Amino acid sequence: MKLDTPHARLRFARAKAGDKTASDAARRINTKIVTYTAHENGTREFDRLAAIKYAQHFNVDPAWLMFGTPDDAYKATSIGAESEVTAIVQGKADGDVFYFQTEVGGSQEFALIPRLDVQASAGNGLVPYGEDPLEYLAFQSHWLRAKGVNPSAARILSARGDSMEETIRDGDVLLVDTSINRVKDNAIYVVIYGDMVLVKRIHGRMNGSLQLISDNPKYPAEEVTSGEVDLLNVAGRVMWFGRSI
Repeated sequence: MKLDTPHARLRFARAKAGDKTASDAARRINTKIVTYTAHENGTREFDRLAAIKYAQHFNVDPAWLMFGTPDDAYKATSIGAESEVTAIVQGKADGDVFYFQTEVGGSQEFALIPRLDVQASAGNGLVPYGEDPLEYLAFQSHWLRAKGVNPSAARILSARGDSMEETIRDGDVLLVDTSINRVKDNAIYVVIYGDMVLVKRIHGRMNGSLQLISDNPKYPAEEVTSGEVDLLNVAGRVMWFGRSI
């Protein structure tokens, strides 16, 4: 069975859960048979609230129902209560950030943050809201709040190059809060300068200039004069990074 549409995944989840017919599932879920049948047949799309309801009864991930995940990873899973990234979901949501509830490891809320096809330290510019996401990474909402991240403004980028080693390495995943565009001394930001997208520490100086600092000592700090500061676009602050091992 191809699971490339929401209604196909819903039908698959229902069968896996042991309901022989759509009518059986509708009665068990306590929803109208005509509504559920339309959702499963694909004659009517279901929204995120319906996805959450169905997912709870069929023991699947609601994000998987709506968007799909690779390798038939249909069961609701979590890497762990202390893990920041809990899932990767392929596809495009109907909004910037998608929230869902799961009972795995206790009742928790997750936010799916869009990962953009933009690499910090290279490229032709960062458009935080204009690009279609490559995928979505699920973060625990309470963890985001504890970090001071605005979920609706959060975006995921990839780092390229070695200028921020040993802190940030080539290929690392960056969680960027694009609502933060004011510089706090010594924090790490994604900035657009000319046609370059850079990830740098920023140090403000008394004369109104800024230093763009690379953590790798091989790369000298770059000075942005007070007259050039307006040409520097702070696209967001790097709030977290992760890497494969």
